[in-house]
Amino acid sequence: LFLRYAGPAQSVFNFDVITGEKSYMGVLFEDNYVTLRTGFKVSKALEFALLGKYGDQVDFTNIRSGTILSLTPQMELKLGSHLYAYLGHNYETLDVEGGRLYTANLTNLHFVYQFDKRAFMRTILQYLNYKFAPNLYHSPQDPEYRHLFSQVLFSYKINPQTVLFLGYSDDYYGYQFIPLTRNNRTIFMKIGYALQL
Repeated sequence: LFLRYAGPAQSVFNFDVITGEKSYMGVLFEDNYVTLRTGFKVSKALEFALLGKYGDQVDFTNIRSGTILSLTPQMELKLGSHLYAYLGHNYETLDVEGGRLYTANLTNLHFVYQFDKRAFMRTILQYLNYKFAPNLYHSPQDPEYRHLFSQVLFSYKINPQTVLFLGYSDDYYGYQFIPLTRNNRTIFMKIGYALQL
């Protein structure tokens, strides 16, 4: 069952009801849930959206049924042909018999600046935070996990067949009693060449 609406300011509202069953590891689970997608444009340059899901979800780690709630607000900014920015956040919980199995928060920021037809720079920042209930897992589980990822990439098209990439990236990890600590960092250069046969 679904509902679709399209209105002013390129606004959309999509609502779906799905019912069924899902099999995993020889176990049959109920698979009934609703999804939501809505959004609108404030202007030619700015757009907002919200994605959501609520209903049955399999706890694949412990092979049992659960209830998921997922909400993802998003924002896109496009300023002419040069600047593009995206900001999104995903909030998700999974409840099982006995309580809340986990709460997850994931934030994504993408920033792209197109200097001209040949060159652009892209920046990515991603932060993930999980909070777990160890007593609801069948195997040992740390109560908290955090991850911070960043990357800066510069691309330059030397000619129609050759592209040069220069970049930097790093990863930070953290746990219940360990603060965010850099695990690695990478500086890289790559040249791509398209062969014409």
